[in-house]
Amino acid sequence: MKILLGTICVCLLVILCVLLWKYISLKRNIRHFSQELDKLKSTDYRQPMKVTDFDKDLVELAVKVNEHTDIQRQLGVEYEQRKQQLGTVISGISHDFRTPLTASLGYLQMIEKSGELSDKSVEYLAVAMQKNKYLKELSDEFFEVTKTENSNENLSLEDINLSNVLTEALLEQHGWISERNITANFDVPDGIIVQADVHCLTRILSNLMSNAQKYTADSFGVSLKRDDKRITLSVSNTLADSSNVDVSRVFEPFYRMDSRTAGGSGLGLYVIKLLCSRMNWNVIAKLDSGIFTVEICF
Repeated sequence: MKILLGTICVCLLVILCVLLWKYISLKRNIRHFSQELDKLKSTDYRQPMKVTDFDKDLVELAVKVNEHTDIQRQLGVEYEQRKQQLGTVISGISHDFRTPLTASLGYLQMIEKSGELSDKSVEYLAVAMQKNKYLKELSDEFFEVTKTENSNENLSLEDINLSNVLTEALLEQHGWISERNITANFDVPDGIIVQADVHCLTRILSNLMSNAQKYTADSFGVSLKRDDKRITLSVSNTLADSSNVDVSRVFEPFYRMDSRTAGGSGLGLYVIKLLCSRMNWNVIAKLDSGIFTVEICF
């Protein structure tokens, strides 16, 4: 009887050891799988999933994960290819639009200068020219967006005097500011240098000024500040009606803060976001008491 009980105890002990070993092995493989899955988040990681033992179920799971990963990588490659193709098509269409629009605008201007139109025809001509200019602006913006989104060119970074470039951009806004009796408040200290691509920086400033021109109600402000950690550019303006503005969406393509505004396609701030991302700058938008602010941290 004692021999039987001893045998049973030994068997139970062996079974317990086997179960414990299986449990430890399972925990080890789960940790290993978790680590490998984290590595798969990187698009540059190409190693297949591996197992530390030859358990049938674990091997099958690893095979399924590898098959799924291969499919996802292929879908990612196809998506990028189609995105590139779509961008090329849109860029081409935008370019094809720009040529006849420019020509038609030239002909309309010639008709305007002829002075042989009745008052009513002059009114119709002004509307036609306005719509023509708007379409040309849209085609230019579409072309710029697709070019920016699909650009694989390396940035040409150099030290740029942001104070001087910003001052020049602000001087160009004098016309609409004085015409609309806008209260302007500019604080741009001298000698602030940033490392940037000239084309990208110029485009960002141009879009900031254009956005302000479209939506400023009565006050427009620009400030440039520098501390020990960062350089911050803030462009703010009052809005005629801020009740329907969703500040969390202003950097989305085609989002317009005021759909009643005649100009603009809703791509200006989107392009700013794209260009800032390319240069690793942080850009945010804020809305406080009817004052809309775009803030860029260099």
